[in-house]
Amino acid sequence: MTTIDQNTLRRRGTGLRAHDPERSYGGHTLYTPIAGPGETYLVDIHGEIAHAWHLAHPPGRHARLLADGTLFYQGKDTRSGDPLFPIWEVYHGGVLQLVAPDGTVLREVRHRYHHHDASILANGNLVLLAVEPVPTALAARIPGGIPGTEAPDGRIWGDVVYEMTWDGEILWRWASFEHLSPEDTPLDRHFAREHWPMANTVNELRDGSVMVGFRSASTVVIIDRATSRVTWRLGPETLAQQHHPHELDSGSILIFDNGSYRDHTSVPYSRVIEVDRETRRTVWSYEDHPPQNFYSPYMSSAQRLPNGNTFVAEGSFGRLFEVTPDGDVVWEYVVPQFGTFGAGVGMESSRGAQNAVFRAYRYGPDHTAWLRPRPRR
Repeated sequence: MTTIDQNTLRRRGTGLRAHDPERSYGGHTLYTPIAGPGETYLVDIHGEIAHAWHLAHPPGRHARLLADGTLFYQGKDTRSGDPLFPIWEVYHGGVLQLVAPDGTVLREVRHRYHHHDASILANGNLVLLAVEPVPTALAARIPGGIPGTEAPDGRIWGDVVYEMTWDGEILWRWASFEHLSPEDTPLDRHFAREHWPMANTVNELRDGSVMVGFRSASTVVIIDRATSRVTWRLGPETLAQQHHPHELDSGSILIFDNGSYRDHTSVPYSRVIEVDRETRRTVWSYEDHPPQNFYSPYMSSAQRLPNGNTFVAEGSFGRLFEVTPDGDVVWEYVVPQFGTFGAGVGMESSRGAQNAVFRAYRYGPDHTAWLRPRPRR
């Protein structure tokens, strides 16, 4: 009797699916299977594994590669105690590490309430997302969300941003509930009220400001670190449950716009958009045709490459691909590693074997000079 693989994604095919060497940027791709035990892979343009890290902690979300081959890894602290709310067990982190190519941990710091994202600042410190309880009176003012879905004891956890040293000292703190108006930052009605506004991205801009993206409020802000003032904002008039907003060399903002719940259409689809920071107008976008062929309801990222192409992680389905400015796909790879979160973890999207990644990154030779060449098979 023929046995048919019952995992839909795996049955459709994994590994390298397409490659146009004349138009692709080339390089190596880094990804971390989100349901894996703690493995990060660097694959070459032919889809072959060029290097792998096997780490002691499961992924909190993802990893980045530094130019000297050091991996900045965000792991999950499995000893951090009871989850704050059901899905906290899926997306909390808590372990921040610098790891050498041979797996040696060079630096490590922990923060119990870290979740989703962290970056290394220009000064060498960390900027990370965490949560603190929203004051009760203010929590009652937060509109939207699914009624009755607060965390235990009726609590709502609010996003905070910390600048922290590798010794664990907090140097700067910015709290959403101290600088954002709840009435102006409502939760989408499809999301639980346990976490507001649910940040998933934090990174530094060239001028030292910090960009933060809030998924459940479909909002991106820029924060002046000297004053803690919000100096720029883009909201649900443009965005829908976005991930990975960050600054391009041009000063524009590149965003993976997930698009689970758009007010103007009944069809969920994702797109990548480049937004002019001054005018807030979309100056470039990528969608598939038909648009629903490209869709990730959560996670995901986009990266502008030196040759003008854009590298995209359709994170929910482990599909990594590269497109030209005109939207032609010139490289595609489907993550072949599948894992599970375990029974009773998170929500319905956490069930079953999956090859999802939170983000993926493409690197040129300036980040991979340390690699030893491997013979092609």
